[in-house]
Amino acid sequence: MIPADQTLGILAGAGKLPIYMAAAARQKGWRVTVIGPEDRLEPGIEKYADKIRTYRFARLKEFLDLVSEEKISTAVMAGKMDKRWLYEPGVQFDELCLNSLKSLPDQKDDTLMSRLVEILEERGVRVLELVELIGGWLAPKGAFSAKAPDENQRRDIAFGFKVAKEIGRLDIGQTVAVLDRAVLAVEAIDGTDMTILRAGQISPRAVVVKVLKPGQSLKFDVPVVGMSTVQSMVQAKAAVLAVEAGKCLVVEKEEMVALAERNSISLFGFENG
Repeated sequence: MIPADQTLGILAGAGKLPIYMAAAARQKGWRVTVIGPEDRLEPGIEKYADKIRTYRFARLKEFLDLVSEEKISTAVMAGKMDKRWLYEPGVQFDELCLNSLKSLPDQKDDTLMSRLVEILEERGVRVLELVELIGGWLAPKGAFSAKAPDENQRRDIAFGFKVAKEIGRLDIGQTVAVLDRAVLAVEAIDGTDMTILRAGQISPRAVVVKVLKPGQSLKFDVPVVGMSTVQSMVQAKAAVLAVEAGKCLVVEKEEMVALAERNSISLFGFENG
C-alpha cells in the first residue's frame, strides 16, 4: 500500500502521456504533483493532479527549486521534452542550464536526459521507470487491429526493425518508415509524426516501425504510440504501424484501434523483427 500522504512527482513534458500517468498514479493511491514547463502542458492534466507547478523552459535551477519546494522524493518523467525547443528564438538559458549543457560531450537525447536523471538522483529523488506504473500498457505481440500485415509487409517490418535499431543505437531516433525494403524516412529531431508525414510525401503504403533504442533507460524516452500516431498514418496513407512488443507503450488504445480499422491500417506488435 502507498501511504496516503505519499506524493509522486510527474516531471512532465508535452503531449498526453503525463495526463495518463497522472490518472494511473491517482488510481494507485498517490497524491500527484505535476511539474512542467509553462505553456507546454497538455490541457486537462489539472483534473488528475493535486498540484501543478510550472517553470520557464531552460531554467534548470527554477525546475530543481520546484522539485525541492514540493519535497518530491519519488518521480516519473513523462511526455516529450522537445529538443527543438532549445533552438526556438528567445529561449533564455539560466547559468546552471548553460553550464550543464557545456559539460556534456554532445546534445543527443539520451545524453541530455541521462544527465537530468543523474542530477535528480544526486538530490535524493528516486526516478521510477514508467513501466512500474503502467506496465499493462505495453504493446502486445501480434496484430492488435483487425487487419494483420501481409507477407511482404512482414518482410518490411523485419527490415525496418534492423534499421530502426541501428539509428536507435546512434541515438538519432526510434522510428523508420520503409516500403519494399527501402527506407522512406528516418526519425530525427522532428519526431515520429513528422517522420510518418515525410514518408507519405514520397509514397503511400509505408510500413512504419518503432522500437526501443538499444540500451535505452526506461526512466525516460520510452517509445509511445497513440491517436496522433494513427492520425499521421491516415494523413500519410501509410499501411502498417509496427511497434516492438513489450517495449513500446500504447496509449488511447481503443480509440487508435478504431481509427486504424476505419482506414484499413494494420497495428502490429513484433519481437526481434
